[in-house]
Amino acid sequence: MRYAILAMALVAAGCVTHTYPGVVLYTITPELDVAQAQGTERTLGIRPLVAALPYKQQVMFRESDFELRPYDNVQWAELPRDMVTRALTDALVAAKRFKDVGNAADLNAPDWILTGELRRFEEVHTCDPWVAQCEVRLELRDALGSEAIWAGTLSAREPLTQNDVAALAPAMSRAVAAVVEQAAAQIAER
Repeated sequence: MRYAILAMALVAAGCVTHTYPGVVLYTITPELDVAQAQGTERTLGIRPLVAALPYKQQVMFRESDFELRPYDNVQWAELPRDMVTRALTDALVAAKRFKDVGNAADLNAPDWILTGELRRFEEVHTCDPWVAQCEVRLELRDALGSEAIWAGTLSAREPLTQNDVAALAPAMSRAVAAVVEQAAAQIAER
């Protein structure tokens, strides 16, 4: 019994003295400036973006053109694809081009469907200062046909205020805003 108590005390002491670094969570807050377009009676269904494999919750950084790494203990608060899809939806709603804009699964037979892939969502260390890079491929299609109405690959790079991951979220917010503002403007022309 005495040995069991001593063993439990040693185990408890070991657990108490170890410190584990917590995970730091970052989010983005893109400030959108979208011009209003002339309204139509069309509806637009947006499918959630698909993300390239590395762009999950861990924050990724690029050391070279061919080397992408995750930060230890640094993550996005949400999946990047969800944050960018929401910003894109907000930008298209703000443009007021469509009668209704929403998740394609929630709209009753939308006229047009917007799909896309989040291709890059990373901190780039190959330049000084470091930059946040966001790149998205989007396709706008007629829901009843197979023809593409518009397609484009949009990218933005925004410098960090300092070469530190703590400066990534504001820079990525600006990069995402630039990409979705471009997308909203080009889609509103259709």
